[in-house]
Amino acid sequence: MRKLVILCSLLIVFACSKEEEPNQEQLDLSLTEQIAKLNGAQLFAEAIACSDFDLEGHQLTFLVPNDAALNDFLAELELADFAAMKEQIGQEYYNAWIGSHIIPQAAKFENIHSAFVPTLAQNAKGYTVFQHVWRDKSLLRVNGQMVGIIQKDVDLGDSYLHLTDKVQRPSTLMKLIRAHSGSFSILDRALQVCNMTPLLNSDQARHTIFAPNDDAFDRYFQSMGVGDLDGYLREYGVSELTNLISAHMISGTHQIQAINGTVLQSQLQTAGLQISLNNGNLMLSRTNASYQKEAQVLLTDITAFNGSLNIIDEVLNLP
Repeated sequence: MRKLVILCSLLIVFACSKEEEPNQEQLDLSLTEQIAKLNGAQLFAEAIACSDFDLEGHQLTFLVPNDAALNDFLAELELADFAAMKEQIGQEYYNAWIGSHIIPQAAKFENIHSAFVPTLAQNAKGYTVFQHVWRDKSLLRVNGQMVGIIQKDVDLGDSYLHLTDKVQRPSTLMKLIRAHSGSFSILDRALQVCNMTPLLNSDQARHTIFAPNDDAFDRYFQSMGVGDLDGYLREYGVSELTNLISAHMISGTHQIQAINGTVLQSQLQTAGLQISLNNGNLMLSRTNASYQKEAQVLLTDITAFNGSLNIIDEVLNLP
């Protein structure tokens, strides 16, 4: 069994940890056994049993798909059970799939707020995989998908369980970008125009992207005299837009701490990148000495299964 590490993150905004004492029945049963006793959650308990997770002794939030959702999921994959699923997709991805339904802090439904939050899923480099959670009163959306709540605030002693009607999958870069559409509507559309969404949705490819938010793109289009994305496409075409986005991406999954101060080769060969620390702010710039524009890295290391997302406040021009 791999040891579960509770993750600390500034991005998790669950309002409180669980403080109530578990009752004797809960003390006598494992978490998996408690889940198995809940009507509609038996299949997820079976799925956990096929994973490598040791969940005991931790405060967790479970977003558990009900039996009907999991039956449909297995039928879609044309698989008989979770053992067959694990054999088909491999232990690493199977654990990430289970972990995508578990958040490493106990929270009642009313204490779930909108943010990028870590899950127990990990990618191939062992980095925590995040998902974007949005809640408004009784409505919940995970990675852009509306999730129906069948039963909430089921007490599991140290943890809470919310029974849902949706199966989650490990976050991809594209899912994280699309889920945060309030900031990335322009980038989302640009990726579609450039046919780059399959790349950022692939579980096989690994990329780190420095993603300009909508305000950054608006300023960039104004500076280029084109007004908006449509104007840019008319003036420069899809090929130039593809180059622009590629110049904000590097190959592989990287965390900022590991690449701070190093020269990075973007996926556009002529457009190098460098991260530096300036007055306490992380700044991204081109390696070309004559190019003075910098972008501040607003949010770092939002890790997906297939890479890492960093939000920046400026579009860096092509060399």
